Amino acid sequence: MRRTKEWWGALSPEERAHLVYLERADNMCSYHDGYIPDDCSYCSACGEPQRTSGLCDECSDRLEYLIRKADDAVLGKEQKWTGK
Repeated sequence: MRRTKEWWGALSPEERAHLVYLERADNMCSYHDGYIPDDCSYCSACGEPQRTSGLCDECSDRLEYLIRKADDAVLGKEQKWTGK
């Protein structure tokens, strides 16, 4: 969905900042050091060890929640979202 002023307005200032942070972190490479096994890396947003690269499940869920919250606020005014 297009991110209009109304779309951003559906989020609080803290949520907007966190959304931007998570999106930027999602585009960054995860990092690895000698303290965790070779097949693991750290979440690029919160730094938690994980088996995948990019965002951990918790950060990924939060990112999806924030986007869905703003989408639903705008779509609720324009039309009812059908989930497709």
